Amino acid sequence: MACIVTKDLIVGYGDSVIIEGISVQVDGGQLVAVVGPNGSGKSTLLKGIIGLARQFGGQVYFKDREITHLPPYLLTRLGIGYVPQVNNIYGPLTVRENLLLGAYFRRDRAETAKDLNEVLSVFPELARKQKSRAQTLSGGERQLLAIGRALMGRPRVLLLDEPLAFLAPKTALLILEKLREIKERGLAILLVEQNTFLALENADYAYVLNQGRCVAEGKGKELLQDASLQERFLGLPKGVRTQAPEM
Repeated sequence: MACIVTKDLIVGYGDSVIIEGISVQVDGGQLVAVVGPNGSGKSTLLKGIIGLARQFGGQVYFKDREITHLPPYLLTRLGIGYVPQVNNIYGPLTVRENLLLGAYFRRDRAETAKDLNEVLSVFPELARKQKSRAQTLSGGERQLLAIGRALMGRPRVLLLDEPLAFLAPKTALLILEKLREIKERGLAILLVEQNTFLALENADYAYVLNQGRCVAEGKGKELLQDASLQERFLGLPKGVRTQAPEM
């Protein structure tokens, strides 16, 4: 079943249009990637879906319900989790406090406690540092914490804005491993990522944006094999490897 669908979405800031006519679909248990050059509108697409950028036209649907123009707090309560690229944790709070903050709107304390234990089981790296302040974590641990906090809201779809940015290759692969585990539990994941190779290698389906428009779409690994896309839009060298890089 489709969790998130956009139809001819037009989004921007102020009076400026950044993306125009973007249509994407993310189904439950699916990881969909959005890739493209810097400035192509990838992050703006996510912000348009979650209501943090101006929607000039088009529609957004969540599980067949139109949610265009709804405010972010309502979208969170409906079941849409969003993890921005920066400022996605509260440094002075502990790891545990950050996770519980993700369930701030919930009133089911017993279920919240159960979900906390489940999130910590998915992220044992966080379980070992529950009492540590978030600002002491490494970059990879902070990303895990941001994702874990979003999961505490019991989302059906997770929107991630460049979670691999500035991470070492080994850490980036750990993040992707966790995302695969999460999607296997039935969640839909829409991933915006600058690391084109890793995104397409792990995506069930992908969209390529350039200058605010969708220029290609298809299965992630198939897009990796398209030589014209590699050179024109993806910033990948000729003959890009089809296997994950060695650590």
